[in-house]
Amino acid sequence: MYCVDIDTGGTMTDTLVSGGESPLLIKVESTPHDITESFRQSLEQAAEQLGYQNLKDFLDQVRFIRWTSTLTSNVLAQGKGPKLGLIVSSGAEEHLYTSDIADAKAVIPRLVRPEHIVALSEHADRIEIVGTVKRLIDQGIRRINISFKGAFPSGEREQEVLKIIDEQFPDHFLGSVPALAGSEMLLQPDDMSRTFYALINAYVHNALANSLFKAEDYLKAEMGWRGDILVGHLSGGVARIGKTKAVDTIESGPLFGTHASAYVAKQEKCSHVIAIDIGGTTGKVSVITDGNIETKLNGSIFGIPVRMPMPVLRSNALGGGSIARVEGREIKLGPESMGAAPGPACYGLGGSKATLTDALVLLKIISPSTFLGGRRTLDLALAAQAVSKHIAEPLNIPIEEAAEGIVACATKMMAELATEAITETDWGETDQAELFAYGGNGPLFGTQIADILGISKVRFFAYGTVFSAYGSAISDVLHVYESALTAPLTGRSVLQSGEALYGQAVRDLEGEGFDINDSSFCWRLSSASEQSDLVDGSANEVLPRIYSKMNEPTMLRLEARYVVGKVALPSHKKRDSFQALSKEGRNLAIDTYAHQDCYGQSISGPSLVDGGTFTWFVSPGWILDVDAKGNALAYKGLVS
Repeated sequence: MYCVDIDTGGTMTDTLVSGGESPLLIKVESTPHDITESFRQSLEQAAEQLGYQNLKDFLDQVRFIRWTSTLTSNVLAQGKGPKLGLIVSSGAEEHLYTSDIADAKAVIPRLVRPEHIVALSEHADRIEIVGTVKRLIDQGIRRINISFKGAFPSGEREQEVLKIIDEQFPDHFLGSVPALAGSEMLLQPDDMSRTFYALINAYVHNALANSLFKAEDYLKAEMGWRGDILVGHLSGGVARIGKTKAVDTIESGPLFGTHASAYVAKQEKCSHVIAIDIGGTTGKVSVITDGNIETKLNGSIFGIPVRMPMPVLRSNALGGGSIARVEGREIKLGPESMGAAPGPACYGLGGSKATLTDALVLLKIISPSTFLGGRRTLDLALAAQAVSKHIAEPLNIPIEEAAEGIVACATKMMAELATEAITETDWGETDQAELFAYGGNGPLFGTQIADILGISKVRFFAYGTVFSAYGSAISDVLHVYESALTAPLTGRSVLQSGEALYGQAVRDLEGEGFDINDSSFCWRLSSASEQSDLVDGSANEVLPRIYSKMNEPTMLRLEARYVVGKVALPSHKKRDSFQALSKEGRNLAIDTYAHQDCYGQSISGPSLVDGGTFTWFVSPGWILDVDAKGNALAYKGLVS
């Protein structure tokens, strides 16, 4: 049986199919107007390349599909969510339970307009509640959030209001509007975090739900598939659509690349790793220490503060489609992007602006004839025309110098982003760090960024162009359950809460067809000032022990995990003959080697490694050692 991992980005949709003789890598262009189109195209290409007559025959051999995307991230970043209403406690309309008004401004008016925030007194009756909701609906509100002060842990008052709304505006009427309680979204004492978390979820919910259900309907109703779509979560695990909150998926696509980096770092015993992911639309930097992703206790989601641990993940608007322009006498890149449609000028689909991809083509780092494994031929003349018009002519410099300036700008932007991420750690010096470069464009800049940062080791990956899909392929089914603990607390009451969570986890896992005997269960207790480590074992064994060491815990957390198997790279023998590819017809300026010829070989820079759907660039002064699995370590050598 096959497992299919699909990662939908802003420009490309990456797929990794495992379970056959060797893993299959597929890249198709994303379809931002409807991401289920590129999702379907990826599956159709997999069926074709594996020799199946049609998609249905292939799906009959697919156990499950794991899907990550940047959809919710894009909705939040681009401000394309629905019109929200928010009901709060009296006096919280302006500050939303924050101590700093600047925090409130992170969501007002970005997620909810001030006129759509209304207060209800503690003693508001049914008539007042219905009147308040009706006024919001009359203003065009499409989703309502309810978040009262002190709703943790019970949320009783929020549930009372929800019940009245449901009775007055039942969902079988066209005038109904979904309503959500903050206490249902985040079990945390902090009123601000509950409110913001619920607003984010409501803002991105529709876009994700519409896409997921459309994809599921297509596979199950039209194709008759009996498997499950498992959705990637921020936690690094996957879960069924029915166990997924939209807010859980924000940045999950890029973070699965980070989880893959952490997995490799642990295997290779890399103590300090800077993970750099450059795709078609955005650049990402994350940080890993001793195989663990660096987190910050008071994190944020796209600049919206939430007082909960969040991974250190820095982003910028840099990718292959980023538009280059001149400001003063300087070259700038982004934040505007040509995306997948019409794409860079060299695509020949109507784009006329100069982009990073156009510069890379002009510098003969990207081959026009072998782009995406030869499925698309890039137009060198159109790339030259765009770079000349928008960069070379305004600066009165040669076109090659203009292209070099665009690439240098991109390299500097990513180095600065990496420096910002490192400042959020306690690393100190970075001379012992390694840089992991992946994504469609990351391996073209890895050694150049390392030169700026003073790093002497860079790793490239055979799956680097689909690294987030690889992170999904090595992920586990992971369900997280939480329970608020209320006084008076005893060891027995904590154990009873744990047994209730365990029962829910068992029902969910068995309902998904996963064997409980092959699952693991980890527990954590948290208080206002401390939290225990995650401890594996049964509730009877674990909870009394960790409870005895805690001071008035307020939260119980259970992580139920089912390991579905790790995709592994096959090993290859070293080729007897090894030489650079012919440059004829490829229009490349430096020695280029086929990735399939490089197993066990060493290559000196400047050089390129062509993997069909990916390219690695090795800067002058660097040496690249490729191992038997096709991964590589670049290190500083002697400049000849």
